[in-house]
Amino acid sequence: MSAYPRYSKILGNISVVILFILTYFVFTSTDPYPPLISLNISILLTWMAFGTFGGSAVSLFCAAVILVFELKTGISGYPIIIISFFASTIVGYFFTKKINKLHNSFALKLEKSEEAMILSGNAIAEKKRELSSFTEKLKRYSTLKEAASAFSASLSLDAVCRLIIDRSQTTLGKPGRILLFLVDTEKQELMLSASHGSSRVKAKQGDILDHWVLRHRKSLIIEDIMKDFRFPLHDEDVSKETFRSMISAPLVCENKVIGVLRMDSPAEAAYTQDDLRLLDILSYLGALAVQNSYLYSRTQELATKDSLTGLAVRRYFTERLKDEIKRAARRGTKLAVLMLDIDRFKDYNDRYGHLSGDLVLKHLSNIVSRSVRKDDVVARYGGEEFVILMLDRDKADALAEAEEIRKKIKDSPLKLRRQDANITVSIGVSSYPEDAGLVEELVRIADDRLYRAKAGGRDKVC
Repeated sequence: MSAYPRYSKILGNISVVILFILTYFVFTSTDPYPPLISLNISILLTWMAFGTFGGSAVSLFCAAVILVFELKTGISGYPIIIISFFASTIVGYFFTKKINKLHNSFALKLEKSEEAMILSGNAIAEKKRELSSFTEKLKRYSTLKEAASAFSASLSLDAVCRLIIDRSQTTLGKPGRILLFLVDTEKQELMLSASHGSSRVKAKQGDILDHWVLRHRKSLIIEDIMKDFRFPLHDEDVSKETFRSMISAPLVCENKVIGVLRMDSPAEAAYTQDDLRLLDILSYLGALAVQNSYLYSRTQELATKDSLTGLAVRRYFTERLKDEIKRAARRGTKLAVLMLDIDRFKDYNDRYGHLSGDLVLKHLSNIVSRSVRKDDVVARYGGEEFVILMLDRDKADALAEAEEIRKKIKDSPLKLRRQDANITVSIGVSSYPEDAGLVEELVRIADDRLYRAKAGGRDKVC
């Protein structure tokens, strides 16, 4: 084995050349001692160039040269040269052994270093993958802040539903279908409110998977619906949909499930647990946004509707009357105002109790609401007084309709404490532009005529 693998060819060539030159001088020189002694150089170089095998061969060759020289010349007595060859061989052997040991140690260290470099390279590659994954996650999670800001800026339910769908698509960035179901509080069932990725959704009330999420109040991930034993394929509402994997999360607010947010894909294993975690966060933010829109809608409703009768409030009626007068002036159309008051309303409270008064007001508001056109405005003006804005009617038409309303109320008794209570009303009518052109004047004239009807015996239109 060579001690110097890089330079063994050079050393080997040099040692061979020296060996042959010195051998030649041994047999041709008049003084053989110098070349014989110099053979030690060739022995050492050979040990260094070719290691144990080559060095041993050259050492034996040099010993053979001595023997041949003695046989040829018949002269003996070169033991010191043999001893020097032996000494050179020993030096070469131990030198080569030491060098080989160092070489092996270096090779082992080099091998370990290469292995460490490979491991470091793999670790760096893994860290790069982790960094890339982390960067992607950071990017996806950073969109949640934008989603939260967008949700809080919108109060319309339709706009909120659309935002939930759009932000889910933007945040997860996965192809597939997105469905948002909200719970219908009256029917207590899911109803499709918004979708993405499919123009037609067969299960408008959700399928067994959506109902599972609603019932268990838990998120759901399915890698392959064909292999999921929890939802057998013979179940019609699952098998008829064209998807293989899905994730779904409930929209929970104030410990109530108000909807279900779902993503599905025709591909297997299209979603990960990290996708489901993001969908959970989006569904939580979406639930708050939906609840806020409900509260806003309720607040708006309370601001424009009477809590007892469900009719418009006085302020809304006044603003609406102003707008309609302006519109009628531009178009050259007419409108009428009816002021309606329940006759002897206090008697119902005294005879049947105060709760009966509320029942009378509700009963009356239902009759009046059903008796007018869709575009007309019916409002509770205060106490037992009601006001009606009739659009596109002149005074004659308004009087005729007022008379019909009066008759319907009179002919529709209300049961109070198992007794039929007959209700009558007095109505005053004013019209635009015949009677007045201002809001206050129209209302005042209708109110004056209302009290004239009461003064004239009640249960009549004036």
